[in-house]
Amino acid sequence: MKVFKLHETVELPAYATEGSAAFDLRAHLVDNPRVRAYNPMNREIEIPVKVVAGKLGIQIHPQYRVLVPTGLIFDIPKNNVLKIYARSGTALKQGLTLANAVGVVDSDYVEETFVMLLNVSEQLVVVNHGDRIAQAVVESVKQLSLTETKERPGQKTSRNGGLGSTGKE
Repeated sequence: MKVFKLHETVELPAYATEGSAAFDLRAHLVDNPRVRAYNPMNREIEIPVKVVAGKLGIQIHPQYRVLVPTGLIFDIPKNNVLKIYARSGTALKQGLTLANAVGVVDSDYVEETFVMLLNVSEQLVVVNHGDRIAQAVVESVKQLSLTETKERPGQKTSRNGGLGSTGKE
């Protein structure tokens, strides 16, 4: 898959090991004076990129959602999708996860990819330029035609019920 760097300072993503299913996405803050965010009251704000503890970064307050730039445009092949997931260590240790659970980048999207981080902790979290903020997987997709039917789908298995219906008491 081709990847276009918007700036020379952008680090290309790479798989960490031969067995890695996903590659890491990094925050690219050098060429961005501000990033777009939403506060807990759902108001759009801008967060300044500034030097924090000697490093260029942003401060994400509790319950804030921030669009962190990657500086990358992915040329995703047709019939594929780029899915963005939280990094488990970042979620566990810092309380940063994805606001939309899984980011979906369609193959016909050819603009900069952003990561929508959410601070679920009760503390201010700093994201520095170059930090690994998410991981991405490329998957094949198949579009099916969607046709309305007047008949409710019939039972396919012995399952009876919805949420929790396959669990044992």
